[in-house]
Amino acid sequence: MSEIKHGEVTVVIDESLEVPVEAGNLSPKEILEIPKPPRGIGAATADTAAAARNAAGKFVMPAGVSADALEKAGHDAELIDNVIASVEVVLNTLKQANFLLDAKAWELLRKVNDQVVAQGKSSPEVLTMFKPLTDYMGRGRSKRRSKPGPT
Repeated sequence: MSEIKHGEVTVVIDESLEVPVEAGNLSPKEILEIPKPPRGIGAATADTAAAARNAAGKFVMPAGVSADALEKAGHDAELIDNVIASVEVVLNTLKQANFLLDAKAWELLRKVNDQVVAQGKSSPEVLTMFKPLTDYMGRGRSKRRSKPGPT
């Protein structure tokens, strides 16, 4: 199995797909220089490989290109698309987990803050002890989770 690791995450990829060594190390300029084929590269390579096999003796493949190599390249291109789709599902799950975990922490923190504010009215030193909390709670909340308005 092939692995890609970053921080706390390891993505294990089927051993039939070899991730190019350069992947993850390209500059934005280098990425722009890579030709981008139209959709359907897997089917196009499979069909072309089949045609090349059927045309044996009537068609000479370019130097360094074989029907098998062409077919594998297209298969790998499709396989990495499937891996990306799977990683996107995992990413979506993790983003939802982040929302839920943030919400739980926020709920507990609000309860503590309410208690600090209530007790701070009769015991001001409580407000001093929890100043980082009251400062944090005094900041505005992020707009990212607000309900969408009319369009």
